[in-house]
Formats: sequence, C-alpha cells, structure tokens
Amino acid sequence: MTPAELPDYLTGHIIPEESLLHITWLRPVSSAEYREGMRALKQLLLDQCTRLWLADSRLLSHVTFEDQQWILKEFIPLLLTSQLQKVARVVKADVFSYISFENMMSKAQESLNVHAQMEQFTTVDSALGWLRMQD
Repeated sequence: MTPAELPDYLTGHIIPEESLLHITWLRPVSSAEYREGMRALKQLLLDQCTRLWLADSRLLSHVTFEDQQWILKEFIPLLLTSQLQKVARVVKADVFSYISFENMMSKAQESLNVHAQMEQFTTVDSALGWLRMQD
C-alpha cells in the first residue's frame, strides 16, 4: 500500500530517510470509516517498514470505547510484528480525548507487551521534535 491509496478522509506521506509516516485525518469519521482508515494505516505501516509514525488527529472525532476495544484487539497485536518504535499523536487540547488515548495505550503496553513509545502533542512541530530525538 502507498499513501496515495488511503481513503479520501486521510492523507499521508512518507519521509524515507527517517522511516517516518506522517498521516492526517481530514475530517470527523464514522466508526466504520475509522476502522477502515486504521486497517489501511496498519497495512501502510507494515508495507513501508515504518519506524516513526506521526498521526495528526486534531480533526478526528472522539474515538468510541468500542473502537478503542477494536484497536486493542485487532490493530495493536499486528503492530507488534512491525518495525514501529515511536508513535506521536497530535490532538486538540481536549482532556477527555487525551486521557482516553492514554488509558488505551496503557492497556496495550500492559496486556500486549507493546514496546513502542507513544506520546501525545498539541502541535505537529513538537511531535516531530520528539520523534526525531535520539534515545
């Protein structure tokens, strides 16, 4: 899969020299669209052997509890076989969404032994800065 093959409510580009995938959700989506988009992103991450992932989710609507459970069951386990090392999510300054994502990622790290680092930011620049930091 290539970024050009993403659904029309997602854009993406790859920076090959950094093994970085930068995606942007272009509008709020339904649960079905969210899952379709996440399946496409998962395939793109695996196909491109991506190490760094920047997801600009500021226009994405709240991810429902059901979709979070789907992510934990269907999406995260397949990423364990990927090269992914860091995920930066850019969000609106919304405490509810922030905590919701943090809780989901804590569950993934505890129950599925996910080792990728995950952080949330309110600007693309701060997310990129963190992704590009050497550990």
